[in-house]
Amino acid sequence: MRNLIFNNYFKIKFSDSIVRQIQGFVIVISLLISITVILGWYLEMEGILSIIPGSATMKFNTAVVFLFSGVLLTIQHTKKITILFFYYLLALIIVIIGVFTLLEYIGLPIYSIDNLFIFDQFSSNYPGRMSPATALCSLFLGLGFILDLSPNDFLKKTGGFIHMSIVFISILAITAYILFIPLENKGILFQSMAIHTSSLFLLFSISKLLKNTKYELHSLIWGNYAGSKLIRKVLPLMIFFPILFNYLLVIAIDENLFSSDFGMIAYATIFIPFSIFYLSYIAIGLNKTDLEKQLVENNFRNSNKYYKQIKNGIDKAFILAITDKYGVITEVNETFCKISKYEKNELIGKTHSILNSGYHDKKFFSKMWRTIRAGEIWIDEIKNRAKDGSYYWVLTAIVPFENENNQITEFMALRQDITDRKIAEENRLKYLQKLEYKNKELEQFAFVASHDLQEPLRTVINFTDLLAKKQKQHFDEIGLKSLDFIQEATVRMSLLINNLLDYNRIDKNSTLSQINCNELIDSVKRNLGKIITASDATVTVHNLPIIEGYKIPLRLLFQNLISNGIKFRNKEVKPCIEITARPITDGFLFKVKDNGIGISVNHQEKIFEIFKRLHSKDKYDGSGIGLAHCRKIVDLHGGKIWVDSKLGSGSTFNFTIKTV
Repeated sequence: MRNLIFNNYFKIKFSDSIVRQIQGFVIVISLLISITVILGWYLEMEGILSIIPGSATMKFNTAVVFLFSGVLLTIQHTKKITILFFYYLLALIIVIIGVFTLLEYIGLPIYSIDNLFIFDQFSSNYPGRMSPATALCSLFLGLGFILDLSPNDFLKKTGGFIHMSIVFISILAITAYILFIPLENKGILFQSMAIHTSSLFLLFSISKLLKNTKYELHSLIWGNYAGSKLIRKVLPLMIFFPILFNYLLVIAIDENLFSSDFGMIAYATIFIPFSIFYLSYIAIGLNKTDLEKQLVENNFRNSNKYYKQIKNGIDKAFILAITDKYGVITEVNETFCKISKYEKNELIGKTHSILNSGYHDKKFFSKMWRTIRAGEIWIDEIKNRAKDGSYYWVLTAIVPFENENNQITEFMALRQDITDRKIAEENRLKYLQKLEYKNKELEQFAFVASHDLQEPLRTVINFTDLLAKKQKQHFDEIGLKSLDFIQEATVRMSLLINNLLDYNRIDKNSTLSQINCNELIDSVKRNLGKIITASDATVTVHNLPIIEGYKIPLRLLFQNLISNGIKFRNKEVKPCIEITARPITDGFLFKVKDNGIGISVNHQEKIFEIFKRLHSKDKYDGSGIGLAHCRKIVDLHGGKIWVDSKLGSGSTFNFTIKTV
């Protein structure tokens, strides 16, 4: 549709150029012929006055009419007052010449203008007087020039009808010449009308009709619509066939081949069927065009329905705004108004600066304009301020639209409300900052634990050891037991502090590397060689994968799980530990299965908490931090750890290691 409109516009513009060329040609021809005829009258050169020998001459007054008409056609677009006055004066003179001549013919002469400047010695009837048809065309032509500049539509339209009348009169006169109608047979109206007179009237009237904006004949003839195509196809039939057929009829009648009555019957009999067949042929073509047009319109309606559904979807899902190439808002949807708290009439005609929150700097928007003015799509997040002063975030995509000349004409901005997400991100950032602060506190605590707490603890241990060596014989039984309790407690506290420091250092100074888990387990088995041998334990490994991870923490993970499988065993049963792995969606699932004492369902989450013990230190030694180490190591690798177990039936520790 857009291309069709463009093509028609181009054709109309092209036809305007043709009209200007036609008018230029008419101006040159009219001035050339009129000046030549005027000189011919003064020099008494009859050959110049009559193109066809023995035919009517162009009268002096007629030449003056064409001279003035050529000048009027030249200055018709003027806006200067003085030239405009001269324009109306010349047009009025043309009207007066026509009126005075017609009054002479009807016997009411006001003033004789026939031989005002020269004396016509070549004409026998009405010397120096233009024919009634010429006088009537002069009157019409002068009125047409006046009405063409009228601001009133009705008067301008009337001017078009006047020019059409001139066309009919001049074509009739020209046809009579083409068909060689004798002067005596033309009647009083056309007897003294010269061939170049009628031709110039035809040229002037057609040029004016083509330029008359109320009729737009130029666009009608050269347009791409069905009516224009019909005109172009019918005009040859309407013009050439009657002239050609009448010419043949005149020759046949002159040669006495048949009478004029039979000629008229023959003309009607041939012209009517021929016209019907010709118009039927044209109608078939136009019907095909209409059918194609209907198909295009149906497709267009279907496309409109499809795009309307898309638009409805966009309106519901997105905040939409259209701006011109300068960023001035020309259209917004209801979602835009809802989030911005502005009415449509408050946004149309404004720029998006009305929503500026002051959050973004000038560089941010400069980069945006550089991108979209280069014809590229710009996407980013913008913080805006609503009419009520509240702030909201939108994910924005700005799409530039270009015309046929690759010039940007407008922008479409599609936005999504991401305020909730941005608030969540801000809260998460605050939480991370708080967590970072807590981690620093923990690191400070670890430093204190490793230095300030260990120092007095070592002093206590050293002095209790010295006291046991030097003064043990002076203690009674209660004193000796108290001394043993003190030594045991200080050693245990030192162990707890060291384990706590180890827990804090798990994710420190670790680097990712490729780890062969089979080789890693072999290393762990060597480290645990004494307790494996002492307990007669069996550790079975099933072709473990090569993964990317932190080597030292992973060694500690497997070491804790294997040592726990050996430690928490039935005394009557030899420990059996089986390690397997299988691939999952985003990594590997490892299983460490033992045949130990098992864990109650109520305690299976509790065992991974730091310093949580299920058994007394008298029954099973340890600090209660091993499985907490395991969970932290698995977390470090982006995985999860859990246990499947029943009391008395062993345990299977499952953990995942992410590799994606």
